[in-house]
Amino acid sequence: MQAGTLAAFGCCLPLTGWTSPPSYYQANRERLLSEFAGVCGEVGQRLAPRTDKAGAVAREALEAFAPMIDAMPGIGGEANRNQPYIVYAGWLAAISKAMKAHGMAASDAGRLYYDLCLDSLRATPPAALKATGEAFFSPEGYAATVAWAEWTHLRTYPGDWVATVWRGDGRDYDIGLDYSECGAFKFFTSQGEEEVAPYFCLNDFPRSSLQGTGLSRQNTLAQGGAVCDFRYKKGRPVAQSWDTEAPKLMRRLRSTE
Repeated sequence: MQAGTLAAFGCCLPLTGWTSPPSYYQANRERLLSEFAGVCGEVGQRLAPRTDKAGAVAREALEAFAPMIDAMPGIGGEANRNQPYIVYAGWLAAISKAMKAHGMAASDAGRLYYDLCLDSLRATPPAALKATGEAFFSPEGYAATVAWAEWTHLRTYPGDWVATVWRGDGRDYDIGLDYSECGAFKFFTSQGEEEVAPYFCLNDFPRSSLQGTGLSRQNTLAQGGAVCDFRYKKGRPVAQSWDTEAPKLMRRLRSTE
């Protein structure tokens, strides 16, 4: 996977500085398909040692993704800093559909995607990741995030996120960010893939760790929480990861079966 392809994955540090074409998905359809074809190639390679269905999963994931592009909600295109996350949700939803069709679980798809994201983060220059983290805590970065969060409360696009941000006490956390609506979770649900959605969220932790933003989070909408409660503390070690959080998700799933 090209370095940095998934480095912006998740919800914790939105992107900035984009301009919007008239129709984002229509204008970018071929590029979106091409990028995901590359991801599917890596999916097949990772699954090959485990199953003789690896090629079928990779092919079927790409086939599943194509109609998802047409179903993705308009949220303003590149003018919206969270636009990439709708596409990334489509990637995981398509991978999950294909893997489940061959007897694998949502957690298997979630782990495969987590590993892809982690590899992409590790291929990103560390200085670039740290610079992004530093920018988040800067006065300018904080002001931009506040302005964006206030705009989300206009609910211009039904498929978008809605967020509230504030300064912390500097002891337990420096910046708090609550999502009361999540565009990615809405899209997973629309595709019947809400079971895999909580695993999508886990990718926020390794990214925060490498960026030095000290994320701690106890609840997400995808897990049934009232909000996704992001709490950032500059330089704090990130204690959460796949190893700490995925077992909780799996236990919760078993308890509801």
